[in-house]
Amino acid sequence: MNRFPQLAILCAALAAIPVLADHTVNHCGKSAMAEGMRARVKTISDQMDKIDLTTDRAKQRELLDLHMKHMQEGLHELRKRELSAACRIELMSSMMESMVRAQIVAHADDH
Repeated sequence: MNRFPQLAILCAALAAIPVLADHTVNHCGKSAMAEGMRARVKTISDQMDKIDLTTDRAKQRELLDLHMKHMQEGLHELRKRELSAACRIELMSSMMESMVRAQIVAHADDH
């Protein structure tokens, strides 16, 4: 299977992250809904850091499965919560970055 189209899309998405959100600005404020989503996004990011440090491929796959489960739950929660557009973009850009990192790790052996 040719992975070039998938990688091209991922690269374009990753390149767009700085355009979509300035990570130095807090667009979400201090609401309970936003804080809850930030905690979810931090968990996802922390999981990805752990996956990056894991050298055992079987353990990586296990962690990637858990990461994907948390990504799906996070996206579901993000759709349900009433947050500003800027806050959604801030959270989505962080989640997208983590998803791209997961795809790179998941397909590292395909090359």
